[in-house]
Parts: sequence; C-alpha cells; structure tokens
Amino acid sequence: MRKILVLIVFVYLNNSLISQQRWMKTYLPHLDPTCQDLKISYDGGFLLSGRHKPNYPRYNYLLKTDINGEVLWEKTLGDGYNVILPGGLGMNNDGDIYFSGSYGEVGAYDDPMILKLNACGEKEWCYLFPTEGHHDFGFDLAVSPDGGVAFIIAYSGIDYSQDRACLAKFTKEGEFLWKKCYNLPDSISMSNEIMNDVICTADSGFLMTGFCYYSNPEDSLTAYLSPYYIKTDPEGEMEWYVISGANPYNIDGEGFQTVLSPDSNFYYSGIQHKYWNDNYYGKQSAAILKMDLEGNIINTFDLSSPMDIGFLPRLNFFNDSSIISAGFWGNGNSADNSLVLIDTIGNIIEQKILIETDRLGETNVTSDGKILYFIEDVDDNDHFEVFLFKLNQELDGDTIYTQTFTYDSLCPYPVKSDTIAIEGCGLILGNNEIYPETKPKDILEVFPNPTSKSFVVKSPYLESGGILQLINMQGQSSIQENVPSGTTNYQVDVSGLTKGIYLVRFKSDKGKVVSAKLVVER
Repeated sequence: MRKILVLIVFVYLNNSLISQQRWMKTYLPHLDPTCQDLKISYDGGFLLSGRHKPNYPRYNYLLKTDINGEVLWEKTLGDGYNVILPGGLGMNNDGDIYFSGSYGEVGAYDDPMILKLNACGEKEWCYLFPTEGHHDFGFDLAVSPDGGVAFIIAYSGIDYSQDRACLAKFTKEGEFLWKKCYNLPDSISMSNEIMNDVICTADSGFLMTGFCYYSNPEDSLTAYLSPYYIKTDPEGEMEWYVISGANPYNIDGEGFQTVLSPDSNFYYSGIQHKYWNDNYYGKQSAAILKMDLEGNIINTFDLSSPMDIGFLPRLNFFNDSSIISAGFWGNGNSADNSLVLIDTIGNIIEQKILIETDRLGETNVTSDGKILYFIEDVDDNDHFEVFLFKLNQELDGDTIYTQTFTYDSLCPYPVKSDTIAIEGCGLILGNNEIYPETKPKDILEVFPNPTSKSFVVKSPYLESGGILQLINMQGQSSIQENVPSGTTNYQVDVSGLTKGIYLVRFKSDKGKVVSAKLVVER
C-alpha cells in the first residue's frame, strides 16, 4: 500500500512538472538564432522571424509553426554575402507575408527594404529606397485593411537631421502609393527622432511610436529623451503629433510600441518613464501611457517604483480589460525581465520570469486565447538561443493539442522550405520617382558593382534591343544609349559620372523593363 501511495505521489508530481514545462520550444539550435518578431497566421499557426548564422547578419529566417509550435516550413532570407537587418513582419487576410528591414550590398550603404511573399511563401516583389552618401534604414511595418502595407523609413534625407521619420505605403500588388516624411517646424525644440513602431488605426490611418530629444524652452535648454507619436490619415498626411516630454505633460523617456484598445477608444503605449526630480533623479519605470484618439495624454501608469532600469517594450491586449507585456525593471544587476499580465491602469495581475536573460522578448495572443512569448538568450560564449512559450492566463504552460488542424489552406500546394535571395528589387529614388520592380526571373545584372570606370550589363532582354538609361538620385537621366538587337552583354563607360547611386534601367523594344542599382565610386 505504501509503495502504491509513493508511486501515486511521484506520478502526480511528475505530471505537474510536465504541465508547467510542456510548452516550450527552441529552434535552429546550431545556427545561433536571435528573435525579431512574432505574428499569428490566418490559420492559427505562428510566424517567427530573426537572424541566424553563419555570416551573421547576412541570413534571416522565417519559420511557420503549427499551433503546438512544431515547424511546418522554414524560409531563409539572404545570400550569405549581403547584409539584411530585419525590421517588421506582417500578414494580410490573403495570407501574404510582408517583411521590412534594411538591405546592404557589400561595399554599399544600407537601404530600407520591403518584401512581399505570397501565401505559398514565394517572393512576389520587393523594393529598396537608396539614399546617396549614408546608411538609411527600414523599421516596423503595418498591414492596412486593403491588404497593402506601410513601413517606417529612417534617415532618408541627404542631411541626417532631416527626413528621419518617414512612412511609405504600397498596395498588395506592389504599386508604390506614397512616401511621406514628417519634419516638424524649426520652432519646435526637438531633434534626433526615431520611430520604433507603426500600427494601423481604426480610421485606416497610421500611428507611429518612437522617441525624440526635446527641451521645454520656458524651463530649460537641456534636451531630454521623450516618447514621440505621429498620427496620419490613410494617405499619410500628418493629423497630429505628441511629444510627451513637452509641457504640460512632462513625461520623459522613450516610446516603444502602441496598441489600440479593443473598443477602439484609446491608445496604450509601452514606454520607459524617466524621472528627473530630486527624489528619483535619473531613475526610470516600466510604464503604460494612455492617450485618446486625438492624441491627448490621459495618464501614465508605472508598473513599479522608479529604479535604475525600467521599460516596457512590448504589449498586446489579452482581453478587454487586461494587457500582456514583456517588461524589464530593477536595480543594478538584479533587473528582472518579466512576462506580466496587467490591467489597463498598470496593476500587475500575474508576473513570471520564464528565462533569466537581459534580452527583450516578443508577445502575442493566439487565436485560441493563449499567450505567446518569444525570447532569445545569449551565453558567455556569445552563443544565441531562442525560446517560444505558450501560456494560459495564469502564465502556466499550455496543453498540447492532439486534434488535427489544417494549415496553409490559401496555398494550393505544400509550402517549400527554401532560401530567398534579395535580388531583382525595384528602386524608389526620392519621394515620388518609381521604377518597375524586377521579378526574380527578370534579372538585370551589372558588374563590377561598385565601379569607377565602366561596367557590363547582362540580361536576356538585351537580345531584342532597346534603351539603356542611368538615372541619378534626383530622377534625372545621366546616360542614355541605344542597345542594338542581338546583344547579350553591353559595356557602359561611367568615367564621366560623379560619385553616387544610379538606377540602371533597360527598356526593351518589346516593352519589357528591368532595372538594377549601381554604385559609382571615385
């Protein structure tokens, strides 16, 4: 009888332990992966993105898993040669996947990039936004109700102090609609703005969240870090902006991400709340900033007292009255990276440290009302690992589903795991100039690239003859030559051109247009 009792207790404890730990997944264990984004697919599966080795950061991954976290397929983005910096990930109702970030060819500057895959994970189109003379970057994206996409572009001006916060919009077919940059008047004492996050709002407009340095001229000439918000209409025109560090709010810190409440009446933003008063000088709290739809700040709710470290970079509404978030706060080396369930005034309902790390995690809410937590860790040997947790409302491990689900139903055939090179992308120069994108099969090769004297153009479309142009960053034609029919390779002299980025554009006599980017060095 005693043996039976001991066995029952052992089985109970063992089952309890499994219940707490049974839903934790790790991926790409031999490739040192990092985590970047986490989205819920239309079929209830999960999309995970990040970077991995070898040749870090020249490879990015996109994983699709089922509802139990088992991998269905894997896409590798990159050629192992050129640099890709991930920015955002999204999916529309057609199952199309958008990926934003930055792309840099070897020897050239990084450029903002937007890429679209269809529901089968195949590349349909991509675009780059080159800026001459310096790096510029692509950050987060938002999928619009029409299935298109808008994404953040940073540092796109010739002068680094201008065009730091921009937004570009595309249709799902790849038609470029607009690019708008948001430069405040010189009378506003702000600078060094960066936008981290963008969402689509209830009126089909966009709200960007980030930070800037701002000074209240009536109080001090010292500039302090402040959360910064820009609201636009569906056409990208600015409707309002908010600098929370300005009088009368005086809320300093940094803005990370904003979500719309389920009733579409308020915005809730995860921020670092910075203090400069005598009691807490230089301290900070992980906090929520609440705004109405016109950008009026209603209140700020700290999750903890001011400490050495405190910020709330990720949040999602779990239900009408609670928010799931990944936060980080503490003093010295005792800062905790916690998954927290909070109410809408910052009271902590549940809190758990699932993995001890100083890295930041991503959160989301599944189609069956559970919590996902995607986070990376790095050891003393710079070896990275990623972990995916699925949890219930008490932040305990979820159960494994045994029933059968259908995935990728919008693709008529099985989705392949393969590698997607960032090639054949269309180029957009300036705010309005646009040139047709080059499909993967419609390659126009230019080499050597960069070059200082001449380069060779190679494309199957040269054989029919046509017009070859080199177009500068201002959209002006610098070189135009007639290519005779029967040509397979064509050499172009660029010794007379100034240093910069050019679009090489060929239009065949049959009407086909292909293009590529060329860097001329001096």
